[in-house]
Amino acid sequence: MPHINQVTFYSTKARPDLHNLLPKKKTFNRILFDYDSRLSYKKIIPILETVYKNLDAPENIMLPKYVKSYDLMVFKNVLATLRTTNSINENLVDLENELVEQAAELGDSDAIAILAFETIEKRIKDKNSVSSEDYKYANDLIKELTAIKHPLVFKLGGDLAFKRGYHKQAEQYWLQFVELEPYTIEASHVYSNLGLYYFTYQSPTPDLVRAKVYFEKSIKFGEIDKSTIQAHFYLGQLHVSTHPLTAKYHWEISAARGLKESFPSLGFLEMNVFQNYKKSIEWFKLGVEATNDVSCMIGQFDCYLKLDDYKSAFNTLTKLTSIHDQIKKIKSGSLKVPSMSKSIQDSMDVNESLLNLFFTTRELEIRQASSKIA
Repeated sequence: MPHINQVTFYSTKARPDLHNLLPKKKTFNRILFDYDSRLSYKKIIPILETVYKNLDAPENIMLPKYVKSYDLMVFKNVLATLRTTNSINENLVDLENELVEQAAELGDSDAIAILAFETIEKRIKDKNSVSSEDYKYANDLIKELTAIKHPLVFKLGGDLAFKRGYHKQAEQYWLQFVELEPYTIEASHVYSNLGLYYFTYQSPTPDLVRAKVYFEKSIKFGEIDKSTIQAHFYLGQLHVSTHPLTAKYHWEISAARGLKESFPSLGFLEMNVFQNYKKSIEWFKLGVEATNDVSCMIGQFDCYLKLDDYKSAFNTLTKLTSIHDQIKKIKSGSLKVPSMSKSIQDSMDVNESLLNLFFTTRELEIRQASSKIA
């Protein structure tokens, strides 16, 4: 299979020892088992070390004859799993990328698909970053893989379409993928994406029944990772009105795995449904500590009043007032701040709406908290 030409600038920086970056043998073996690796830990580590030591000069990489392209992609998937469950280490990312390059050189269709789509994405982001020849060649490779119905090309096509806002097209690609490959970890990721599509992006109205089916499939066929955590969170939302205990179950799983959106959801569930105000405050505190979440602060205020803890309610009110005043100053221009990204501006707008609603609807409670402290 011909090579997609890419200009690479190799770093000469010193890299840490690979063993210091990888998890313990027991953890590594568990992930290898999940990916049905045909090679043992004892054989894999020397291969990874060979590639890792030559990341800055990949032409010097000499792989054992028993190594197949499939093995390299298994190693790549193992590293990707580590990347989604731990802090990202740039050296492991470089190793993961080089494994894909080596697998593509050996003719692996998954690796070729990944590199072809990376080329397409680079060209979309910056027309001058990829030559017309490489862009055309990448498209030709994708057409060849599509013609033979190679599963990964449909997943990657759906991912790219979704990123670009073509949600309906993404749905069609993803459905083709799970038809070809319904029971893998990759399928679990796609099921979660399909659930999100039917929950949020289906037009003209969401299809919550299908969303539920695909979120449940994601959990059934996947491991605990970003996709299944997302599935748990949305299943919580789907069950909150009819089966609050089920919603609590799903949100506690996603919260335990660090999904910050779960904290306010659990806080309001404990407060409004189960009237467990102390437990609710615990979840709200986590939300405030994690992201300074304004909705969690509002929840704290309400819970403290329910518990007649007027001092804590007043302290929370003071923080909310300060944030509200700061937003007003920024909006009026009296407080100069550095240029903000659109996501930060959107977050500020949401917080302003929440605070405006809070101060409008809690006038009696605010006077009550203030008077008890005065």
